[in-house]
Amino acid sequence: MKEYYTPEFKRDNLIAIMTAFKQKCGSDFYFKGEMHPYWELVCVTEGKVTVSEDNKVYELTSGDIIVHRPMEFHKIWVEKAPYARILVISFKTVEDFYPELGDGVMKLDLQKITELEEIYTLIKLNFDINNITVTKKENNNPLAEKITFLKFELFLLSLLESNTKADADMHTLSALNYRRIIDTMIENIDNNITIEDLANQCKFSVSNLKKTFNKYAGGGVMRHFMRLKIKKAMDQLDQGYTATQISRGMKFSSQNYFSKVFKRETGMLPSEFKKRHKTKQ
Repeated sequence: MKEYYTPEFKRDNLIAIMTAFKQKCGSDFYFKGEMHPYWELVCVTEGKVTVSEDNKVYELTSGDIIVHRPMEFHKIWVEKAPYARILVISFKTVEDFYPELGDGVMKLDLQKITELEEIYTLIKLNFDINNITVTKKENNNPLAEKITFLKFELFLLSLLESNTKADADMHTLSALNYRRIIDTMIENIDNNITIEDLANQCKFSVSNLKKTFNKYAGGGVMRHFMRLKIKKAMDQLDQGYTATQISRGMKFSSQNYFSKVFKRETGMLPSEFKKRHKTKQ
């Protein structure tokens, strides 16, 4: 996704707000899931939703908040409630500033929910929200923008400080089976496996594996396996590995194919990703 907002003044940790929206979700609400190179905060302000995140499944109720890490697959839908209301803000930060935020579900008290609502109101006042995308206003007020960013950054820091965990893990049989599928993918991340191999290792039929996977992840099973490979490749590029080393280590058919898949999933070639990271250091 294109980064629409480039700050004109220095910020320590928060770089950009990418999207912001509030939504009432009916009983048929189903978002099939995505991965993107920025953080995403989801707060349930009313009702109940189910969220899958990599190999975990959570049931969020009013006051629960989850923050998805960059390039972490996530999906949300309403399953056990007539409706729900959610508030979503996506944002970019400096590298690895908030790693603990992406660690399960936290519970907000009324004061913190009110604070988040006020931040959303500030975003609406000081930026244009067009189709959930936050863009810079033509006649912007730099001071108002800075206040918005600082309030949001302080809110994120307060989440780290409070660290009030919510017991939101789902332990149904299908949720545990989904976790087994993803864990098996991760165990085989450096190998080439087929969907039949994956089903055999999980002790499922191919049809049952697809059914379970589609419930919590959506999309193709092997496409998701490839996304996990690319997520690991991004970490390895950050650690100094070359594209040749990574493509061989994860048994891609060629470096060209690895580069093609990497660009499809991230929007950049491995060399572009590595160059961007070096520039930020």
